[in-house]
Amino acid sequence: MMRKTILISILLAASLGTQAQAAPFCLEVTGLPLQCLYFDPGACQREAVRQGGRCAANPAEYKTPAGGDAFCVVQAGVAASCIYPDWGSCYDEANRIHGACIAATPATPPKAADPYEVKRPY
Repeated sequence: MMRKTILISILLAASLGTQAQAAPFCLEVTGLPLQCLYFDPGACQREAVRQGGRCAANPAEYKTPAGGDAFCVVQAGVAASCIYPDWGSCYDEANRIHGACIAATPATPPKAADPYEVKRPY
């Protein structure tokens, strides 16, 4: 009985350990939450086509390079090329190289100065 309990504990710990590692790519289907299960962008793109959705970046795990166009082609190894102004051209290139087309991470506007912020001398 003790061995069975230890085995169950080990299996439970192992399964929790693999779930803690979040995948950088998610399947985005209208009406469903993001399904962040994909480490390979090509696999994400293929599943997105199969389910009628799109592949997207996991906002908690993957950010595209700043300063590019609206869409990025991502290949295995998470190398992104953000030079596509429209989804169609990005999608075509992603399919050609077996990658995924994802929306670029929006640029965050600079923080406005707070006139009431306390500033201390150095």
